[in-house]
Amino acid sequence: MNNTSYEASLTIGIIGLGAIGCLISSQLPKNSKIFALPRNPLQKSTFFELEDRTYEWPTWQGEALDILLVCCKASQTIQALQQWKDAISLETQIVLLQNGLGQHQLIAKAFPQNTLFAASTTEGAFRSHTHKVTHAGIGQTQWGYYSGKKEPFKLPLTSLKGKHAWSDNIKQTLLDKLAINAIINPLTVKYQCKNGELLTQPEALLEFKALCIEVENLFHQTDYSISFNLFEKAQSIAQLTANNYSSMLQDIRNNRLTEIDFINGHLLNEASKYAIDMPISTTLLKLVKFHEQKNKIC
Repeated sequence: MNNTSYEASLTIGIIGLGAIGCLISSQLPKNSKIFALPRNPLQKSTFFELEDRTYEWPTWQGEALDILLVCCKASQTIQALQQWKDAISLETQIVLLQNGLGQHQLIAKAFPQNTLFAASTTEGAFRSHTHKVTHAGIGQTQWGYYSGKKEPFKLPLTSLKGKHAWSDNIKQTLLDKLAINAIINPLTVKYQCKNGELLTQPEALLEFKALCIEVENLFHQTDYSISFNLFEKAQSIAQLTANNYSSMLQDIRNNRLTEIDFINGHLLNEASKYAIDMPISTTLLKLVKFHEQKNKIC
C-alpha cells in the first residue's frame, strides 16, 4: 500500500511539539491546516523558531482532522490520546513518530477503528532555547502502514520538505531503530557521555560490544528480525553522531521521563516470553530508572 497523491488541503493535528515534532511540522505541505494539541488545552497556540523562521500553530478547536501526528514520548501516548480523543474521528489517520515499541499495539487496541501508521526519522533536532529549535542533523523520515483498515496514506510525501520515503515494511524499520537505541541510549546515561565517547572509553566500548551481542542474541532467538550486524551498525551510528548527546541522556539531564520502558524495557518483556536472560539490559534499565527517581520524575 503505497503513498498516493491527496490534492485537497489536509487538516493535521500534532501531539508533542518537542524538537522533532516542531521540525516535522515545519516540513508539512504548505497548504495544510495545522493545529497543536498541547497538554494545556487552554493554551491558544504553540510557536517556535526554526532556521530564522517563526512558526505558530493554533490549538485545535473542533476541526475535523485528516491526520493526527503523534510525536510525544511513547510513555505519554495513551494519556495524550485519551485527553484529545474528541479530536479523533473514524476518518482520522493516526501516525506515531516515536522511539521504542509497545505503544503501537496499545494504540491499535484503544482505537481499533482507525488506521494506524508509523514513522521513523534519522533527523536531528534539539531545543537551544525555550522557543528555538535547531536542526542538528539532516536525515530521512520513513512512513508506513502499521495496522487497522488498509487505506491510502493521506499525506503526500512528495510535497513535504526534507527527505521522506514510504516504507513497505515499517515494522522492520522500527525494530532496527529499536536495536540501535537499546545500545546507545542507556550506555550514554551510564557513562554520562556523548555518543562517540562510547567508542573511545575502553570500559564503555567493552560493554558496548557485550550489549550488542546480548540484544542481537534476543533478535535471533525470537520472532524479531534485524537487518544488519548490530555491533557494526551501532558503531557506525555512534561515529556519525559522535558529538551528539543521546535523547535519553538529554531527558535525564533535563529532569524528563525517558523512553527506557519502550526501548530496553520492551526488549526485556520480549525476552521474558522466551526465558532469555539479558543481564546487561536489566542492569541498564534499573540504572536509568534510578536516575529518573533521583530526579523525582513521575
